[in-house]
Amino acid sequence: MAETHHLQKRGQTWHFCRRVPTALVPVVGKTFVKKSLGTSDLKEAKILRNALNVQIDAEFAAAEAQGDGAPPPAPVSLAMLTEHLRQHIAGLDQRSAARLVSDPPETETEKAEMKQDAEIGLGVLKNRDDPRGDEWVASVFDKVTAQAGASLSDKEVVSGFAEIVRRGLMELQHRKLDRLQDDHGAGPHDPLFDAKKPPAMTFGDLCDVYWNVRSAELAANQTNEKRGDRIAGEIALLREALGKDTPLTEITYDRIQEFRALIARVPTNRNKIFPGLTLQQQIARAEKAGKNTLSIQSQRLYLRCLHDVLEAGRVRNFMPNNPATGVKPLQKEKETDAEKRLPWEIDQVRGFFEGKFYNLCASDLASYTKKDRAWRFWMPLLMLYSGARPNEIAQLHCDDVRQTDAGIWYFSLSDEDGKTLKTGSSRRRVPLHPELIKIGFLEFVEARRKKNGAKEPRIFSELKPDKYGSLAAYASKRIRDTFIPEEITLKDKQTFYSLRHNVRDALRRVKAPADTLLAVCGWSPAGKAVSDDYGDGGNPDLHAEYVEAITYPGLDLSFLYGKGSKI
Repeated sequence: MAETHHLQKRGQTWHFCRRVPTALVPVVGKTFVKKSLGTSDLKEAKILRNALNVQIDAEFAAAEAQGDGAPPPAPVSLAMLTEHLRQHIAGLDQRSAARLVSDPPETETEKAEMKQDAEIGLGVLKNRDDPRGDEWVASVFDKVTAQAGASLSDKEVVSGFAEIVRRGLMELQHRKLDRLQDDHGAGPHDPLFDAKKPPAMTFGDLCDVYWNVRSAELAANQTNEKRGDRIAGEIALLREALGKDTPLTEITYDRIQEFRALIARVPTNRNKIFPGLTLQQQIARAEKAGKNTLSIQSQRLYLRCLHDVLEAGRVRNFMPNNPATGVKPLQKEKETDAEKRLPWEIDQVRGFFEGKFYNLCASDLASYTKKDRAWRFWMPLLMLYSGARPNEIAQLHCDDVRQTDAGIWYFSLSDEDGKTLKTGSSRRRVPLHPELIKIGFLEFVEARRKKNGAKEPRIFSELKPDKYGSLAAYASKRIRDTFIPEEITLKDKQTFYSLRHNVRDALRRVKAPADTLLAVCGWSPAGKAVSDDYGDGGNPDLHAEYVEAITYPGLDLSFLYGKGSKI
């Protein structure tokens, strides 16, 4: 080992500096290990260096073992990193020029010293055997890759980008010398760092930049995994439609309009119906077969995602503007939100809740022993008289069923104890309708509490989450596809979820105020005053009278009174 191997002297103090193996950079998180040894004595510095080498050898071995089982790093390209570096070098150059204007050399001697410093810096960068140049490059390398959110594992990318960083730092020194020599009209010495040069980034690179930030936001906010998969799916379609290798300079207004027309032709469930085909092939097959295309709402989501991706490029100066600003689906929405899903008609309500299953539960419950008995019985009834969503009901804990000091029974919907809600306004306390109490919901919950014990707090403990964590996914599918068709026939735009709309109409009939709509069903009023956030607007005592008034003409469930307690 050379006497000063891994050692550098700055002033009177020795420093330790050791390069991290390229393959371990993603795990270790930096390209050099640097540490001041706090001594001016070379002999002491060598002893400290040898001890540090033993420690770092062990750390590198651990990092190598960790890397073997680590997930693959986020994709990164040299073009993407180069654009980040161009922005970084431009910022450094602007600050250097500003300093020279605000604090110019006072004498020719001082000016000559500044020139000499710049020439020494240039010489350090040109001499590849000078460890000071490596350290300088490594510092900027680490900063830019961190800003880009890049995890580097490709050796060619790492070495290639290190060389581009060296070129960028040399360009900085050249520009500094030009200004000190009063040559303010000199162009770039390295064409790569020409401010007029268009970005070399591709649309696929920009999608990576956007997704890295977006996925981190989703994870930090513990967003439902299903939403993350949806956004990833939208980005995948954008990549294919616009071309992942398309330069950003070609993503123009006309290109956006072409995409706008294309997305209107994309079939629904394209990858399920036409697996393994390209997007263009899927569109051609769908048009020939007369398949439905994406809804206006779905098209709007794709266009919004495209806007957000391109906006990430605009704010980072990869693009001069966002050509997707203000873009909307080709067709206008023909239906209002209220028309997209229709409530059940009263004959359908009666046909379902007075149908074979509920009559079986009332007359011969012992003969129905399937595991779905409890949630099949209670989930539709709770929706009919509360407007709660299926997953809100499926998540209910026994302790969520409570009573106010005034004696009003209610169930609490919250995002505590691992539960999730659709929106912030979904957090609420819903008074229990008298019909639910008469049918036996309170006794049912108490029986579940005793049966399940402290280990299982959920009322419907038999429901298991799907891959996205939804406890109601299986139950909703069974009710929609099997249990409802066994009793009644739904019309177009009617679903199991439509029962929430029935509750909305029932509350309209009794002229329930906007506060009650928010407190009971989680529907926010269109116009909200500042005062609405004060006090306890969700107090069940304030809204119980309106919930008790929810009725459905001709529906008589007295044959179920007391039966639900035995479910």
